[in-house]
Amino acid sequence: MVSHYMFQKVRQLAEVGTSVRQIAKALGLDRKTVTKYLESNAPPKYGPRRQGGKDDVFAAFEGLAQSMLATVPELTAAEIFLAAKEAGYEGSERTVERRVATLKGRRPKERFFEQEYQPGEQAQFDFKESVTLPFLTGPRLIHLHFGTLPYSDFFWIKCYGFKNFEAYMDGIHSFFEAAGGMSANIRFDNLSPCVSGVLRGNSRLYTPAFEKATAYYGFGLLPCAPAKGSDKGDVERDIRTHARRLLNLVKLTGRVFHDFDDVNVWLAEYAGKYRQQKTPVLLAEEQATLKPLPPRDDEILCKVETWPASKLGTVRIAKTTYSIPDEMIGVACRIVASAYDVKVYRSGGKGELICVHERQEEGKSSIDLAHVLPSLLRKPGAMVRWAHRDLLFPDAVYRRYFQHLKRTCSDGAEREYLRAINLIQYTTLAEIGAGMELVMESGGVAPFEELKALLLLAGPSPGGRPSAVTDQVPLSPVLSMYDSLIPQLQETGT
Repeated sequence: MVSHYMFQKVRQLAEVGTSVRQIAKALGLDRKTVTKYLESNAPPKYGPRRQGGKDDVFAAFEGLAQSMLATVPELTAAEIFLAAKEAGYEGSERTVERRVATLKGRRPKERFFEQEYQPGEQAQFDFKESVTLPFLTGPRLIHLHFGTLPYSDFFWIKCYGFKNFEAYMDGIHSFFEAAGGMSANIRFDNLSPCVSGVLRGNSRLYTPAFEKATAYYGFGLLPCAPAKGSDKGDVERDIRTHARRLLNLVKLTGRVFHDFDDVNVWLAEYAGKYRQQKTPVLLAEEQATLKPLPPRDDEILCKVETWPASKLGTVRIAKTTYSIPDEMIGVACRIVASAYDVKVYRSGGKGELICVHERQEEGKSSIDLAHVLPSLLRKPGAMVRWAHRDLLFPDAVYRRYFQHLKRTCSDGAEREYLRAINLIQYTTLAEIGAGMELVMESGGVAPFEELKALLLLAGPSPGGRPSAVTDQVPLSPVLSMYDSLIPQLQETGT
């Protein structure tokens, strides 16, 4: 391509007698090009390049892409590519990426409007953000409950294992505890445990549990319109920002958590450090307008039911089964399912606490070996087809030990194995497993007696249970034999 400047240069050099070959060499042009423009009286003209002869393979699917983006603007090119492919598109994903970028660029840019709030007017809550954090037991998905007072920018974060009603209400109560009181209203999403139906405008059908909670606390309800995050833009923006910062902080520090309590202590420290309040005066001003927070009440914050324990030695709540000790079979139990755990009480009377389980997701079971082993010892054959048999084999060492018993005492292998596992009443599974390894190495003829001797040599402990730690006799070493190795003693002869 020859520019207008180069065209004029060719003509100027020719006018002073420069040959075609010399002009081509001086300007870095082909001699044919020089000859062409010496014979032309007009500079070159270039129009837009013509597109190649290939058909626009995405043209027939552009309407589909526009419709999908109009419905869900956040859709990615990859999602649109999959939808177009199902509709018959045979082109590349890269073509879709370029076209979707063009389509998104056609939309008008969104304007944000700064909002003003009165002190104590409302608190905003978000329970959508989830992150995976490292625990000692391995990576675990946790759900972040985030609350903010938009007037003063006070915020609080707490984590939960599940997105259910108990976690949602515990998060709200914990937020107001940290803030020092309640706002007049709460703005919230249409979370299914709270909202059973969305009607016109701000009208909602609320679940009985949420209606009971709002009557107890007395705050006003400001539900967000479906798919309208702008209704609570402050909390929507902040939770994304802090979720990203939290993950980065975990990666930088290499933090590994023990349990949910450990995470929540860390989150509280984080919130205290990173809260960006406009001024301390604004927070104090807002706290002065907050209403007193009612005390925690299990009947409001938890799912509470009363049932007799089944013949299987279990109770059931929220579609999940939890074990209880044998003596509670058939007895009425009060079951309290909170955000983190499930407590089983004896119903009536003083209602003493029977046991505590970690809260499980719907459809799963929580079986405590200490609850079932006494019955299994009386019916050892039941372990062969027991529905939760895998609980009896925490790791490969236990399976090897059971196979060892089947070889050495095949007739009573199940009972001997259950006796070994029942030592959990006095020590830990890790110690039992270590003892099993030693017993298998010794190859003795009385495995259980050897295992018991290894773990329980000290006999009963002051608390009435055997101790797993043996008494140690103080050492009385004879050190005089090493005197000759000390240089100072060799020189002095002492």
